[in-house]
Amino acid sequence: MNGKKVFAIARREYVERVRTKAFWIATLVIPLLFGAFIAIQVSISRKTGGERRIAVVDLTGNTAKPLADELASLEAKQATEAEGRRGPHWILETRPLQGSLDATRDALRREVLAKKINGYLVLDSERLANEETDYYSTTVSDFIAQTQLGSAINRVTMRQKMEARGLPADLSADLEKRIDMKVFKVTQKGESEEKGAGILAAIVFLILMYSTFFMYGYQVMRGVIEEKSSRIVEIVVASVRPTELMLGKILGIGLVGLTQYFVWSLVAMNLSLPWMATMLAGGSDLGVPRIPISMLAYFILFFMLGYFLYASIYTTIAAPFNTDQEAQQLAMIPMMLILGGFLIYPAVMNNPSGRVAVFFSLFPFTASLVMFMRTAVSEPPAWQILLSVALLLGTTALLTWFAGRVYRVGILMYGKKPTIPEILRWVRYSPGKAAQPATRAS
Repeated sequence: MNGKKVFAIARREYVERVRTKAFWIATLVIPLLFGAFIAIQVSISRKTGGERRIAVVDLTGNTAKPLADELASLEAKQATEAEGRRGPHWILETRPLQGSLDATRDALRREVLAKKINGYLVLDSERLANEETDYYSTTVSDFIAQTQLGSAINRVTMRQKMEARGLPADLSADLEKRIDMKVFKVTQKGESEEKGAGILAAIVFLILMYSTFFMYGYQVMRGVIEEKSSRIVEIVVASVRPTELMLGKILGIGLVGLTQYFVWSLVAMNLSLPWMATMLAGGSDLGVPRIPISMLAYFILFFMLGYFLYASIYTTIAAPFNTDQEAQQLAMIPMMLILGGFLIYPAVMNNPSGRVAVFFSLFPFTASLVMFMRTAVSEPPAWQILLSVALLLGTTALLTWFAGRVYRVGILMYGKKPTIPEILRWVRYSPGKAAQPATRAS
């Protein structure tokens, strides 16, 4: 095999794609969108409020006023302690009964629909005793406000129950306190606190890897079919061997993916720097991901291993066929394998050292995705990582050999769609024998 020719083909494939506007738009726009996503998330988390004007029908006679005071106290506490974050601004209007409760609800319902109030709350002694209450609004997705209102009602009713039993008033504040449990990831280098944002970054990387296996694998398949259907390949193979052409095409397209990931990695590392995180968060730590270098290294490693494995499969699929439609059915095979590796990630998140996670991190067709996720959320034994890499390399080598045997014959075949037995005969075909005539369309 001539390495110079493989390099020349890889260079051609790489340059052709890198020069396109679509490549640079995708390469530059995705980091911008990711940065915008973080900025929007920070902005929303800092200002999740707005005015909430609700009517309160207090059938207990002694809950509406303490509830309003509790919400006002919470709002003041957020303004002074939450580094500028703003929750809802509550305006509670106590409403008397207008005849029956049903008539009162009907009148308040009309006010809600007319946008005069955001909702109304009914405080009933019997319902509160059963730890229940009713809140009516035009939306059920205002989770932050609803959670805040529900928590305030719980605190007020708990204090009232304690006072009714003659317990000290300050005991309520102590009982309301919650233990803040910090989670630390134990590694060979020591312990590091895990705030959850790093897990989010790992999931984002997993989605990128999952989607680009599809994208670049499909590009390999499309490139083979296009060259074959345009008969360009007949001219190319006059000067290079088919296997050299196949490897050059796989390497070139793979380098395009690495170029994109290099740019994205630079952006990710800058977002992980303390000064950048502080700037994005406006002076506070609101969950901007801290991405360790080890995560980026494993990401690049398993992307390369997974890409070459699936590129070999897509090349094998494309070589015997003349159109996308003919190759689509078999293209579902690598698609399902990639999807299987992606769908297993919840099991990996819950138990990264369990049997399911270990098996799929060693199974070559899911290893690139699953083992990357394991390295991101825990520290697998070194022998498992090395074994996973070895199995991926061995499987890729075997698939590349198989793809080369199919490719060298399939790219010159035209006409009817070959059957599986015919493709297997191509693999057994020896170059030393008389050349097999190409099947031409009649």
